[in-house]
Amino acid sequence: MAKLLTTTFIVLLIFSSNAQDGALPPDIRQHNLTQFNASLFNPAFSFDRNKPRSVALWSRWQWQTIDTDPSTMFFNYTQRFGAQSSGGIGFFQNNTGLFLNRGGVLNYAFAIPLGEEVNLIFGANVLGYQQELADTRVILGNQPLPFPNNDDPRFIAELAPGLRLQAKSFSMGMSVENALNFDFTNSERLETERIFSGSISNDFPVYLFDELSYVRPILYARSIPNQDFQYGLATLFTTPKFWVQGGYNSFYGVSGGVGATFFKKLSLGALVESGLNEAIQNEDPTFELVLAYHFGEQMYEPKEKEEKLSPEEKMEEIEKQRQQEEAEKERLRLAEEARLAQLEKEAMSKRRAEELAAVKEQLRQDSIAKVARTKEVEIMPNEKYQEVNSAEGLQPGFYLIANVFGTKKYLENFKSKLEAQGLLPKSFYRSVNKFNYVYLARYETIDEARAARASKFGGKYKDALWIFRVRGE
Repeated sequence: MAKLLTTTFIVLLIFSSNAQDGALPPDIRQHNLTQFNASLFNPAFSFDRNKPRSVALWSRWQWQTIDTDPSTMFFNYTQRFGAQSSGGIGFFQNNTGLFLNRGGVLNYAFAIPLGEEVNLIFGANVLGYQQELADTRVILGNQPLPFPNNDDPRFIAELAPGLRLQAKSFSMGMSVENALNFDFTNSERLETERIFSGSISNDFPVYLFDELSYVRPILYARSIPNQDFQYGLATLFTTPKFWVQGGYNSFYGVSGGVGATFFKKLSLGALVESGLNEAIQNEDPTFELVLAYHFGEQMYEPKEKEEKLSPEEKMEEIEKQRQQEEAEKERLRLAEEARLAQLEKEAMSKRRAEELAAVKEQLRQDSIAKVARTKEVEIMPNEKYQEVNSAEGLQPGFYLIANVFGTKKYLENFKSKLEAQGLLPKSFYRSVNKFNYVYLARYETIDEARAARASKFGGKYKDALWIFRVRGE
């Protein structure tokens, strides 16, 4: 072990003294990963930025043309395990210039809710890989450097934890690469220096082509052993159909890339990076390609906190709810009978013509509503949103929810409070979870509902609002 560390130190001295060759840092060069495979940037990013459930391939050609072997490659599958956890499994290959590493990656991340749209997310990558010398970089003249066992690869396991604080659209995180290393071939722990990374980002919603998009600037910094401190900015503009990204890294230079999503499933993107640093500005450009397939969103209904009630109280609440539902059904039946009777008495006059016109308009609105119900919703990052195929007594549409209650007493108190503020709240009951939902309005489209939520219902409601959709399929 001492011989290996000594020899590695000698090689690093040789590389650093030959700065015009552009010594390559030992990390995976993952600073451009802003959405697909972003768990390499920070293990906690698999919770949402890996676009679970998806499979993605990322390749990077460092200072070389794309007709050669990639210097870095990562193939990964990510999915959600519930409303608060996610994970993935992947294969990677990385040429650090000194070593060639090949192996697998296991990822897991889970979120601890701290408040309304605030999560503390923990994540970890466990890497297991075979390491061998990249012999094209360890030749001095015609004499090979004296690496011990240079023909024998080693199997190494590595732990890389990450932490992230997410508050609505704001995110701040840090991660550590090489936190723990163990050489299973030689049965010893490796005393390698750690790579520390930190990042800050915020998502800014943008409406483009009647679709919700967002701009995400990311500031990051990385401390890499035996290298200058790295810092940079990566900016992503993404829509449901395409994305554009650009960035700057203090070592690797400037980058720009584009990508497109086809059929809402298949994504393909490319990026070019060119060095500005004096040590690497004469190197060839770096290329990156990403190919991903998104299997679809995984929906999980939030678990509502239910107040503890005695069996008698529960039965009483159920009976009250049943009576209310029966009374509402009877009211609707009588109202429908009265409406039909009135229509039968109408003469064939201007009033009848207006009624027929209204029926035609309703059919047109129903047709528009049907199209809106079948349209898939692209969920915004950190957006609180729930969707069901059907619900008893509810029209299809998008309901702007203000609060949820398990007891009638708190429901009526809350509605009275809103009425005192000049609002006209309504509510419905879901037998599947025994809760009453208070909503301010129902909308036919997601854009109308989001606009009302963003405006705080026209400035009339200052607390948090979220969207509940009934598809009506």
